[in-house]
Amino acid sequence: MSSSKTIEELLLASEEGTLDPADRQQLNELLRRDPESRAKFARWQMMTIALQDGTPEPAKNRASVVPAETDRKVWSERQIYRWVIASAAALLIAVTFRWVQLETRPSALVAETALASVRTLSDEPTSSGVAVVTQLVDAKDAVIRDASGSTAQSLSVNAALNPGSVRLESGWAQIEFLNGATVVLHGPAEMELVSAAEAIMHRGRIRAEVPPAARGFVVRTNDMKVVDLGTEFGLEVSEEGSNVQVFDGEVELQVDEDQPQLVGAGKSLQRRSGVGIGLIDSPMTPERFVDAAELQRLAETQENERYQQWRLASETLRKDSRLIAYFAMDSPLKGQRFLTNDTVPRNADLDGAIVGATVTRGRWDAKPALQFKRPGDRVRVNVPGEFGSLTMATWVRIDSLDRWYNSLFLTDSYQLGEPHWQILDTGEIHFSVRASTEANGDQPSVGPPHYVALSPSFWNPSLSGQWLHLAVVYDVENATTTHYLNGDVLSVDNIPDHQLVRTTRIGMASIGNWSTPLEPDEHFAIRNLNGSLDELAIFAAALSPTEIKEMVEHGKP
Repeated sequence: MSSSKTIEELLLASEEGTLDPADRQQLNELLRRDPESRAKFARWQMMTIALQDGTPEPAKNRASVVPAETDRKVWSERQIYRWVIASAAALLIAVTFRWVQLETRPSALVAETALASVRTLSDEPTSSGVAVVTQLVDAKDAVIRDASGSTAQSLSVNAALNPGSVRLESGWAQIEFLNGATVVLHGPAEMELVSAAEAIMHRGRIRAEVPPAARGFVVRTNDMKVVDLGTEFGLEVSEEGSNVQVFDGEVELQVDEDQPQLVGAGKSLQRRSGVGIGLIDSPMTPERFVDAAELQRLAETQENERYQQWRLASETLRKDSRLIAYFAMDSPLKGQRFLTNDTVPRNADLDGAIVGATVTRGRWDAKPALQFKRPGDRVRVNVPGEFGSLTMATWVRIDSLDRWYNSLFLTDSYQLGEPHWQILDTGEIHFSVRASTEANGDQPSVGPPHYVALSPSFWNPSLSGQWLHLAVVYDVENATTTHYLNGDVLSVDNIPDHQLVRTTRIGMASIGNWSTPLEPDEHFAIRNLNGSLDELAIFAAALSPTEIKEMVEHGKP
């Protein structure tokens, strides 16, 4: 054991968020093996909750669970009552925890579940942003920089945008502000998002559609201010100056400190750079400003092209000799309750059995996917054989992370050499391969049962509903586990030699869920994914970063 801290020290570190990997592993082992540690953990959690609920906000201190002697005298009767209730609840939790252990099969890996229980109450999940990206068509170098200009992030459909500068070198981006205004940005362009109802155009063209509910939407340039009054207008900013064209309704236009003037439909006004005069009439050119309807038609054309591009890449991938199993999910799926294994040559024994999961739209309208919502939803597979390195890759659309563990691909019993790939409710990606089994007779178990490679948390609520590409590479030769998100490396873990499994195996497993009860009254952990999976590939090899990136480029919607 790499750490020798007491259970109290470990629980305190958990409360403070300072557990290192060695401490986390020791706490896991204590909770799995020691009934007294589990009871202390339960009491600790309930006392923390009682104090958080009954103590005035400024006096709360998560690091001080037991109140000082001098403080006890000032506790109100209501607080003491809460304390008694909390203590009783703690005892109930301890008894229940032990009962669950007895009722669960040993192979369910109680330690893994116990580790997840070392979580404290957190604030309600929140999201931020002033606008949302709803379409990207032929978009090149589409990024948003934060207000400081120091951090750049690629634009993606359904992404929430915080205040900052949106840059687009070519193509179109449809951005919907939270106040209800819709803007189509035509590259090359740069637009600064100020708030949910205001933007600044630095260069390029936009077409804004502003319904009555969004009246008052403001777009500024360096020399004018456009206030929408419930209308549709175009704005172009170039080295020559600024041009406003009103296609429907009217806008309020203000230049410098002049009085605002109303500009109605069919009117185009321009202000030239470096010229002292104000606004002058200019020709109407509505064809230069793509609206939302036309952008939708362009998006449908692009979608079909992207789907055909993926199909060509998929046909090549199916022939990769390193594939163990490949579920392209490109057949109709509706009306059939099996998931075809699409490797070439085809091995029908690797077909999956669809249980509960329903057919839904995939990354494109022409392609289906499988949706997992209920605790029983899953795809059952049986993958025989022994392997070495492994790579797993899938496209996933997450609706929410509302389980402790949200399954991607889990073997049933988690025996020696079997992998588990899942997402924690914290947004961390979890991958492990079982390195040792439980003790038999007088033979002690050797160390922790596995090495858990946890990625940093990638999740925030604004990603809900987006198609994300997740991949994990278990590299036996280099003794590493690498997590990927959308083709980029999230983390690389070095596996200790005593926990490195050189011979991996899968056997019976579930896609999008875990395990299955074998007895009529047996319970099972709820680990179904709340979302959808579209394409899953499992390789008996460690794919390179370049190969992972190519899969994303060929398959991104």
